Amino acid sequence: MTSSEASRPLLIPGFRKILHGGDYNPDQWLNAPEIIDEDFRLMSLAGCNTFTLGVFGWTSYERDEGVYDFEWLDRIFDRMAGQGHKVILATPSGAKPAWMSQKYPEIRRVNAQGLREPHWHRHNHCWSSPVYREKVRAINERLADRYGQHPALAMWHISNELGNDDLQGQCFCSLCLEQWQRWLERKYGTLENLNRSWWAAFWSHEFTAWEQIDPRDWSVDSLSVDWLRFRNWQLQDWYEFEAGTVRPLSPGVPISTNFMGMHSWIDYAALSHKVDLVMDDQYPAYEIDDPDLIQSAAAISFKDNYYRCFKPDRPWMLVESCPDAPQWKSRMRPKPAAVHQLEMLQALGHGAEGTCYFQWRKGRGSREKLHGAVVDHSGRADGRVFRSVADLSLSYERLEPVLGSVPQPARVGLVYDLEARWGLEFSEGAARGNDAYDVVAGQHHFAFWERSIPVDIFPSEHDFTPYEILVLPQLWMLKSGVARRLESFVEQGGILVATSYLGICDETNLCLTGGWPGDGMMRLFGLWNEEYDTLPDGQKIALEPAVGAARGLGERLMASVLCGILRDVEAEVVATYSSGMFAGTPAITRNRHGRGEAWYIAPRLEADALRAFYRPLIERLSLESAWTGELPAGVSVQCRIGDGEDYVFIENFTPQPQVVSLAGMKVRNVLLGEVLDGALCLSPAGSAVLAIDSSH
Repeated sequence: MTSSEASRPLLIPGFRKILHGGDYNPDQWLNAPEIIDEDFRLMSLAGCNTFTLGVFGWTSYERDEGVYDFEWLDRIFDRMAGQGHKVILATPSGAKPAWMSQKYPEIRRVNAQGLREPHWHRHNHCWSSPVYREKVRAINERLADRYGQHPALAMWHISNELGNDDLQGQCFCSLCLEQWQRWLERKYGTLENLNRSWWAAFWSHEFTAWEQIDPRDWSVDSLSVDWLRFRNWQLQDWYEFEAGTVRPLSPGVPISTNFMGMHSWIDYAALSHKVDLVMDDQYPAYEIDDPDLIQSAAAISFKDNYYRCFKPDRPWMLVESCPDAPQWKSRMRPKPAAVHQLEMLQALGHGAEGTCYFQWRKGRGSREKLHGAVVDHSGRADGRVFRSVADLSLSYERLEPVLGSVPQPARVGLVYDLEARWGLEFSEGAARGNDAYDVVAGQHHFAFWERSIPVDIFPSEHDFTPYEILVLPQLWMLKSGVARRLESFVEQGGILVATSYLGICDETNLCLTGGWPGDGMMRLFGLWNEEYDTLPDGQKIALEPAVGAARGLGERLMASVLCGILRDVEAEVVATYSSGMFAGTPAITRNRHGRGEAWYIAPRLEADALRAFYRPLIERLSLESAWTGELPAGVSVQCRIGDGEDYVFIENFTPQPQVVSLAGMKVRNVLLGEVLDGALCLSPAGSAVLAIDSSH
């Protein structure tokens, strides 16, 4: 670990604090001003400093068309400024007023059956509707004109959870269908190109007019992949439209929208290029006695590593999280203060510098009245959850020196390509069930996470050159130029680790011909993956280390689910299948190419097998952990590099107390303000931040 001379900018220019607060809805309490008065008293007691306003406040601004009332929001803004708090102001487009749905039915979505939906739920509008855009522009410009220069305004929050709908929540109105068809025309140019790219002759699906192309037709998987690409274009176009309504009236104020973790169809890596900073909604729902707690923590770490790579030059934040239990959990169990701190420090360790909540105060009614909040229905400051938040605020004051520090640079890169996932999941005949793409990517990440080795996660368009190991879990789709960049990576000395389902299709999801992995990857890996065998549930096959393999793999590895069957293997055979109809054939290979190596793992390996596979590579490259000593199983560490001090975030994701040896180092426990030189004792689900002098 080395000191960093440069530091990243603050989330809010000039506001040197870890952002801590939450969604605040005073519009729901306008008939109880004493509650609003009490809220401002409690905000100070809780030590919170940042509040999101107006997420679903449209009707409170415009109860009748063209009749605006912002007086209540004026008072809230002024009081926020008076107490030194910052406001994240949301545009209200995530839930339109009922009068608007009634007067302008064309703004309501059309479902897959072709029926215009009634006014219900939220996110219930059509992105293509000119009328809705006109109404959104009008309300946004009034908000920006009124508050764009207000001293309390910290940033803009565009809408809410853009795209938070499932396949039933899409719009198939004539406007959206026409927009989809024009998007295809721009992408392919001619119907001949489209038909060829989609292999549309199958089932006589060749199109002779753009208007014939219906996204609800599931029989052409390339169409389904493009429909998700189109929906992402729609989402990004909507975001840019809304950002454009407020930016001119509030220059210099950051603009973003809340992401939603590892969403199945929203390409946040692409959307991140549009936003000024990355904001996430995170609800890990950890339970201290959950036998899968370590796996759940690794999954959140995977997401955090993915997110911090979106905009590595600046911090990100949790704009929604929960200090207690979210109302959608199947079991509403109180969240202990230790687990609350554990969740928040995990995000900060991965480069976040803000953790806010949904929500500040529980509402009295409707769907989320039991959702965890800082202020309970009792309204008391001595409540367990309120005290947990207040205690975390004190910890955040001690952690302010962390602001501007950067996550430890990663020497390992992992390619997570959402479009490759879509191609795999839409392809009948592939072993794709149970979120297989995410599962396999997570298993490979876990082999590094459990040793606290940082991993950067990114799509296949990313620059590969900074990394020494590059992992390709099921890179089903090879986009233009990716194969050549992978070959160059290996030629220049990189170690490339690929799994089965590499290079099956091109970016239109057409199968690559001439053998897999396609697009020249057979030459790079020195093999032909001729077939795949999907194993029965529960069946496992042992892999035998090859005699004399240079890698020195000295133990049997267990494979399950999927086996790639290799032929024409010119690469070094590292392990073979021990049983089944392909017993004795290669299972793991290594091919030297230029100054580097291309490894191919034909079967899916279980956690123990991946641990054994990566261990020699980690040791050979001397990959640095975020912690120099031994760590108990289930204890995770992230390091942030500061100017003169490094900050080590340590989290115990087990229900047992754990002891971490300091190996003779003298360190400062930032949260407790004490110097340690022997060992760090962590309670069950305990966490700590250690400051280490980086000059030694």
